[in-house]
Amino acid sequence: MFTVSGAGVAMLIGVIAPVFLIILLGYGLARLGQFAPMTIASNGRFVLNVLTPAVVFHALSTARIGAIARPDYLMVYALASLLAFGAGFVWFRHGAGTPAGTGVAAVRALGMSGSNTAFIGLPILTQVYGARAAAPIALNMLFESFVLLPLLLALIDAGGGERRSAGATLADLGRNLLRSSLLWAIILGTLCAATGWRLPAPLARTVDLLAGASAALALVTIGAGLAGIVLAGRRAAIATVVAGKLLLHPVLVVILLQVIPIGDPMLRASAILLAGLPMFSIFPVFGQRAGDGDTCSAAMLLAVVLCPVTLLATMLLLGIHL
Repeated sequence: MFTVSGAGVAMLIGVIAPVFLIILLGYGLARLGQFAPMTIASNGRFVLNVLTPAVVFHALSTARIGAIARPDYLMVYALASLLAFGAGFVWFRHGAGTPAGTGVAAVRALGMSGSNTAFIGLPILTQVYGARAAAPIALNMLFESFVLLPLLLALIDAGGGERRSAGATLADLGRNLLRSSLLWAIILGTLCAATGWRLPAPLARTVDLLAGASAALALVTIGAGLAGIVLAGRRAAIATVVAGKLLLHPVLVVILLQVIPIGDPMLRASAILLAGLPMFSIFPVFGQRAGDGDTCSAAMLLAVVLCPVTLLATMLLLGIHL
């Protein structure tokens, strides 16, 4: 019989609540005019290009290589994400009441399959699992960088009426990946874990300071970015995207875990928790590029509002203890 203690619930709320309270703080400050739109955008770039890579490098460089090299985890999470993406794409492209174009369907499918691993998943998992959370975080980011985002961009290009060769599209994707500081942080951090090499002390302390500043600024930036969003757009599409992200994606992970077992309980739970997070922070940007900005922005706002409830329920069902 499933039982829940009041103390256990309170401890889990203590993990989840600070993350979403800081997002709420950013939202409130932006609504009060404390953040200009240009400031929000520049803070987002700083978090994505500097602070998050510092966190990932620090976590990976101090981890055991055996904890990072987990093809079983990568297979489960990647397959679940691709299934969620495929289901969303087929539904919005062919099955919805008003079928969408290729680009719009692809972006909405991303909303059902791409989790905010870096900004929301990282602070939550590190509170629960400490440094061990580096492994699932890094594996998710590798999959998202090399598979999910290139797939999305290729479909947006295909639906935009611009005829480009496959070689030109791949070349652009390759250049974008090589310019990604997050990707280089993953590569260099993994090399350090494999070789045992460590940064010189001044550089190591610099990375530590940057990593320590990442969580709060990232979460405030997410909240500030939500301040200008209104719940406008196609209501059925918004509800479908949010349900796909918060419910379908983690359920697919649970199903695949029965087929591809993962021995480490931490990795099993991390895959489910990360799948149940809201979508990428830049999800509305892709929506604007595909001409579906209002729907995507509203879906992200609703997902962030509902996520604390679904995440707490998932943690309780998984029996996570602190």
